[in-house]
Formats: sequence, C-alpha cells, structure tokens
Amino acid sequence: MNYLKYITSTIFCLTFFSLIGQKSVTTEKFNFRFVKAIKTSNSILFEMNTSNYSIKSNKEQKKIQVRFKMKSNSNEKEIFDPNKFYLISNEYKIRLRPVDIKNNYAVGAVFVGFAFLINERPKTRREKEWFIYNPEIKDSFKDFQLEGYEDIDCKINFGTKRKPKLKSHYYGYKKLKSCRIDVYFIVPKEFKNGKVYYGETLLTDFSIK
Repeated sequence: MNYLKYITSTIFCLTFFSLIGQKSVTTEKFNFRFVKAIKTSNSILFEMNTSNYSIKSNKEQKKIQVRFKMKSNSNEKEIFDPNKFYLISNEYKIRLRPVDIKNNYAVGAVFVGFAFLINERPKTRREKEWFIYNPEIKDSFKDFQLEGYEDIDCKINFGTKRKPKLKSHYYGYKKLKSCRIDVYFIVPKEFKNGKVYYGETLLTDFSIK
C-alpha cells in the first residue's frame, strides 16, 4: 500500500516536539552525528525565489525532522549529495525519500534548502518556480533499493484533489564543510521507529512519539 499518495502546498507553520540522542558515523567524505528526531507540525517552509511555500501532510500522516551535525573528513569543502538520505521502516516495509533537506551555514537558526530538481523540463510558470532541470546531477536515491521494501517518493500536487498533477523531485548538490543538516520525512501517523541511512551507511536507529 502506498501511504504517501501525494503532498500539497499550503501556508507556513512549524512547531517542535521532543526526542534527543547522539551518534557519530563516518562515511567516505563526511562524518555525521545524530542530534535529534522530532515530530513537526503540519507544514514545512520552503523559499522559492521571493515566495514562501510549505508542504503539508494529510490526517493519516505526520511529519518528522531528523537532525545531524555534519563535518567533512578532509576539513575542507566537499561535494555533498543529499539524495543518499533515506528512511527505512521495518514495520511498514517502506523506504522513504526525504520531503525536504536543509542545512545551516552559520551560527543561528537560519537554514537553507537544497535545490529541487526534476527529471524533465518544467513546463508551467509554477513548475519553473519550484524545479530545476539538470540531467548532469544524478538521483542517487534510486541506487539503494531494498528487496521487500516499497520505495515512497515525495510528490507535489500541481493540480487539484479531483484532478491531481503529481511531480516528483530530487535534490541538487552543494559544497559543504561543517553544518547542521535537517532531514524531513512524511510518515504514517502511527509510525514510531525508523532508521536513517546515507547511502549504504546507517546513521541512526531512532524512536519517536
């Protein structure tokens, strides 16, 4: 069963609940330390050009944020591929792509999202506000499929409830040295336990209310 049929755009609202832990894992280019996994409210803010958007879950879903502190192993800026993030639920047998990923560059609470990429040229004005077409950037999320698990993509509805027009996206690369990374997922409402991977590396095994 596909638990995440589509996601719609709405107005910004964000609140935080609790769950804090720590774990440090080294991958090929970066070291990740798990900070916390929390339930958020009904929307996630996006900044597209001069407008603000958000993505909203439905009543059968909830949104969670998983935060890491990340540092390059070389202590220099390295190319970071955010498409390697995914969440595994053994209970639901699903592998989830993040609905959004943000990083901060400096001290404070300002986080910046990664560019939204699409596998075809955007056609409408609204699609062009959201998406970038760059076939040179690989969608590496597809490289880590697991047998027996359903891949759940994040889809934005550019149509209506009666006539949906769903578009899937992935993420552009950045050069990063040291920052916090917030990874957002939309999960089934009764979801309680999950694992977040970066590529084939397990970053954290967490529980959430």
